Amino acid sequence: MLTVTVIVPVRDEIGRIPAVLAGLEAQSRRPDSVVVADGRSQDGTREWLAQAALTRPWLRVVDNPRQIVPTGLNAALRAATGDIVARMDAHADYGPDYLERVVAVLESRPDVVGVGGLMETAGVGPWGAAFASVLSRPFGLGGARHRVGGVGGPIDHVFSGAYRRAAVEAIGGWDETMVANEDFEADYRLRQAGGVIWLEPSARTTWYTRESLPALSRQMWRYGRYKAVTLRMHPDSLRLRQLAPPALVVGLAGSTAVRPRPGLAMTAAYLVATGGLGARAASRSGASAVRGAVVPAVVHVSWALGLLSGIGATRMAPTGRAADSAGSSRPTG
Repeated sequence: MLTVTVIVPVRDEIGRIPAVLAGLEAQSRRPDSVVVADGRSQDGTREWLAQAALTRPWLRVVDNPRQIVPTGLNAALRAATGDIVARMDAHADYGPDYLERVVAVLESRPDVVGVGGLMETAGVGPWGAAFASVLSRPFGLGGARHRVGGVGGPIDHVFSGAYRRAAVEAIGGWDETMVANEDFEADYRLRQAGGVIWLEPSARTTWYTRESLPALSRQMWRYGRYKAVTLRMHPDSLRLRQLAPPALVVGLAGSTAVRPRPGLAMTAAYLVATGGLGARAASRSGASAVRGAVVPAVVHVSWALGLLSGIGATRMAPTGRAADSAGSSRPTG
């Protein structure tokens, strides 16, 4: 039987970390050890973890002084002892049989190096509920199989995956220059090394969105920016659907600059169409239709501007693994 170490990057998660540990203790396949990488929390998270570790010999807390997700993951990886390292995030809940199901795949399929499950999107508060209703649909974030549902089997990328530790160590861990998109980039390198990434639909997770419009916009901008960094490192990882948001923004801006009236008409048509989709999705989920109508444009434009910003920044960067001038950002579990 393979042993399992759960690794969790956190910073200032006192509102979530008790639920994270409770969820781990409720797993039908209990982890053999848990390593939490704390990014110098200031809200009492580190102190709470220290107390929790006194009665949980399987829990270890390590320091993440750079305070970003990939450095936290690598710090936890260095402290891990399990054959499998299962990343679990503070902003997500996991089904009680999640570990049992992903570990079963790794134990039965030697070709598979990473496994993840289907990700349901949920939100807290009026804005969070509207975000979740849109982000869980194809027109929100592009319709990736692990987000909108799909059959099990090989896949490019999984959310919050469980990996063979030896495979992750062989590729050098997570890229510490990637403030975001570090999970996709690592999955890409694992596949390039000959491993299979696997979607296991019976393993379920619930990911919680941001709770304010500015926070969502910043998150999407960061996702777009570091997607550009990933594409510079790995051009063949490009998927056509990823070009839609920047093509849309450039096309509408260019049309408006050259021919203002037709350009503004096309922009208005886009806002009406996406606003209608967002409003309908929110209404069906019991969220505010007005808020839902705003979300698609914020997601598309923020992601596109981040991508374009990243393309501009990386054009002058030296060739090599993830060169980018963006500053560090708060890790989001």
